[in-house]
This record gives sequence, C-alpha cells and structure tokens, in this order.
Amino acid sequence: MSSKETRFVLWLEEIRKEDTPIVGGKNANLGEMIAAGIPVPPGFAVTAYAFKYFLDKTGLGQKIYEMLKNLDINNTKELEETTRRIREMILAQPMPPEVEEEIKRYYFELAKRLNINPANLRVAVRSSATAEDLPEASFAGQQDTYLNVYGAEKVIEHVKKCWASLFTARATFYRAVHGIPHERTYMSVTVQKMVNSKAAGVMFTLHPVTGDENVIVIEGSWGLGEATVSGKVTPDQFVVERGSFKIIERKINQKTYMVVFDPAYGGNIHLKADEAKGTWVSEEGVEPTIPLVKVARPGAPALTDDEVRRLAELGEAIYRHYGRHMDIEWAIDFDMPFPDNVFIVQARPETYWSVKRAKETTKAEFIAAIGKKTVRLAEARALAKGLPASPGVAAGVARVILNPKSPEAMEFKQGDILITKMTDPDWVPLMKKAAAIVTDEGGMTSHAAIVSRELGIPCIVGTGNATKVIPYGVEVTVDASRGIVYEGIVEDLVKPKVEITTPGVTAAVGISPEQLLPLYPVTSTKIYMNLGEPDAIDK
Repeated sequence: MSSKETRFVLWLEEIRKEDTPIVGGKNANLGEMIAAGIPVPPGFAVTAYAFKYFLDKTGLGQKIYEMLKNLDINNTKELEETTRRIREMILAQPMPPEVEEEIKRYYFELAKRLNINPANLRVAVRSSATAEDLPEASFAGQQDTYLNVYGAEKVIEHVKKCWASLFTARATFYRAVHGIPHERTYMSVTVQKMVNSKAAGVMFTLHPVTGDENVIVIEGSWGLGEATVSGKVTPDQFVVERGSFKIIERKINQKTYMVVFDPAYGGNIHLKADEAKGTWVSEEGVEPTIPLVKVARPGAPALTDDEVRRLAELGEAIYRHYGRHMDIEWAIDFDMPFPDNVFIVQARPETYWSVKRAKETTKAEFIAAIGKKTVRLAEARALAKGLPASPGVAAGVARVILNPKSPEAMEFKQGDILITKMTDPDWVPLMKKAAAIVTDEGGMTSHAAIVSRELGIPCIVGTGNATKVIPYGVEVTVDASRGIVYEGIVEDLVKPKVEITTPGVTAAVGISPEQLLPLYPVTSTKIYMNLGEPDAIDK
C-alpha cells in the first residue's frame, strides 16, 4: 500500500480523484478543485483507513458486524433499535490515542496556517463515505454534516458522530438492499474551515430543468446553505449566459428564513423574518448579535451582480476541469472583500440532464382517468402555481401530508399526488409512490426537485401555499412543465398523443443486439452513475 493508504489524515491539497477509495468522493473533488486553482476553504480529510483502524483496534468492528449479521432489515423496530445501539457504541468508545492525536495535530496546524486561535477556529465536519472496491457507490444524503464546530475536542466528538452516522437505519437498510457488505463500507470525514456565510447556495453548469447548456443557473439565500438545500426557503435565482457571463434572468424571492452562526450564542441559530417590525427573530429565543441581520432583508438580493458573475466564472472553470456538467455548492464570506469572498465548498457531477419531452401518461392511465370527471384546459381552475422543477404531467388524488410518518402518510397510495411543505430523505418512500410532487417551499436545487428529476416524477416547488389551498382528497392535474396545479382531471393535458402514420411509409424498427454488437463491442470498462437517489438507477 502507498503511504496515503495508511495515513490517518491528509491535507485536502494532497488529495486527487484517484484517492476516492480512501477519502470518498467529497474529499477527492475538493482536492481536485484546489489543484485546479478553484478557491476552496482550507482543511484536511480524516481517511477511511482511520475509521477502519478505529473499528479494528477497539474491537468494535467485530461486534457491530455480528449485530448486523442476523438483522431483519424489514423489521422496522428491530432495525431502528439495533442501529441506535451501534451508534451509541461508537460514540461511547474513545478513539485510539494515535488517531485522536493526529487529528488534533492537523487541526492545530490548520489554525496556525490561518493565524487563528485554535479555540476559535470554526470548521465544517462532513461525512464522505466510500466503499472498498466500490469507490463510486452513492451514499448521498445518508450521513451527517456538522457546521460551525470549534475547538479540538469538539472536532474529535463530531468526527465520531460522522462515523456513527454510517449506521443510521436508512444507511444500513440501503446497503443491505443493494448487497453492499457493511464490513466493506467505510467513512472518511472532511474537516474544513467554515466560511462566515453572508449567503450560500447551489449552482448548476447547465439549466437543471430544461437542460439548456448555454446557461449557468445559480440559486442562493441569506446565511448558511442549509436553508436552500433543505428547501426551507425559496432562494433567489440567477440565470447567467455561458461565455459572456451576462445575467439574463433573475428572480428575487422573499427569503424569510436563514441559518447563521452567532458567536454570542456559541452555535447556529435559526432566524425567521418579522416583516412587520423589520427584524429577525430566532427560534432559539436569543437576540441575534451578528452584523448580517442588519444587512439581510427578505426581499433584497442575497448576491451582488459581481458575485453572481464571479460564481459563474468559477462554475465554468470547474466544468472545463472535469469535462462534464457539475452541481456545485458555494458560499460568500461576510468578512472578506470581493472577489476573495467567493468560495466553492463542494462539487459533484450533475445527476440529471432533462433535455427530454415531458413525461406523458400511458393510454391505460388515460382510460382510467377519463372514467372520472374531466375538464377542458380552457375551463380548468388553477389551484396553485410554482416553479417547474421536474417536467411532466400527472393526474391523481391530492394528499396533503406534513409528516412522512403521520397516519395520512401510511394511507398514501401508488399514483397519489403528494402535496407537502418540503421534503428530505425521510420522504423518499412516499416520493417513489407519488405520481407527482408539489411543495410550498424550495427551489430547483432543493431535495424535492433533485430526487423528482432522478425518479422521473413531475414536480413543482416553491408554490408558497399549496398545502393550504389544495384540499385533501380532491382530484388534481399537475402540469410540472408550466408550474401549475389544476383542479380536476384536465383532459387536454393527460390525453396521450396519437401516433400518425402515413400509408406506404414503413415505420422505423429497433436495432437488435446482434446488429448493435459490431458497432458497440463489449469492453471491460465499467460504467458508474452518481445519483442523489440511488434506487433511480433502475430507470
């Protein structure tokens, strides 16, 4: 093994894409971007080898794998209880001194490099899972991230929390279902200087809904990126022309929620705008002391035009480095001057290019629908409007659900329309049953939008009030190509197009595998796909 493979910690600048098996895709991409000259906050990676060493040295690995060996993953109570006990075992077990001391040494060195008192150095601690011999296995959204962690002891604590998150019920179930052995799955951890975010968000190097490769789409909101990615706020959206970097579209939304770090509180606080008083009120009940609350206004742009153009330039540089379209997370530092305040904190391959026709219902679905009360498009009443996030049309019974574990959720049937405030990974089982999804909050890069595109489900986000204006149990038609929810079954939209054939013209026929083989010979090259919702691979 090379020296990298037996080290507990690596600086991000030491890492390249070929190191994915030992540091996970997240860390490998950060190292690649640093090498390409992209402004990435400095930091280091606790390797997967450190995690494996911890399990072996403490004897926890053998105990954990024995507990999982005979686990019935379909028994929800047993799954939850077993994985909870495993996480508790990891958190209660001290790290081997040699691993703990190495992590602390790098943390102190990072503080020295930045000329910051180690007790005040705030870092993000992020999971970067990988699987031995399966470096491209997707574990998106299954493990934990912790922001604004400071102090060496807290870093050690949160590294262990990331390790423990490898054994959540959801992650354990996923590995079992997909035949990935638990003992071959490891956890690397990113420890990276926090950006004191004035604003943060997501950028695509193409339009994530239309697939237009001539534009770069940027979404962002005030404070930390958590508000945008989780869908708790409808972010501002900027569409930038590739090449000229001219802003050709902008949509400034009412951003009434933000997450920020408050030094006086000693942690993150969640703020909601009191628009009547023109102030921000924390859910924690504390008075915010940070300067950002005086600058951030719900209806004001979270980014300047210069910051938008600088992000687009970096997005283009990342696209050219990887030679593929990318999904990028960014942050703007409140304390630094432009352009030094613009940082890229994560990049991954863009998982869906939707240059496709809107998904049409099948003839059988239409026949089933036509038996119900239908309306013409010209007569249909629009119940809600929002942002088209995943194109297509679907009709069905609207189910307004606010909790994925509620009694209403248990009654949700295949083909129903899911109406909710927002989604996160806990909603995925319901999302897979839904004919379409409509949310009150979120943008084109929210969880609901990304997973819907991967699953091929029509989706509208950011309606603002769908859960309040769409009655539970009413039949609706969701036109996610235009962002409109209609009352009733709209015949014009759900009716399948009729194939027209011309007499005397022979229809095109498919090419058989035997004919294809000489054109595209079998090779030993494996093809992998990065998906936010891994089960979508079957589609």
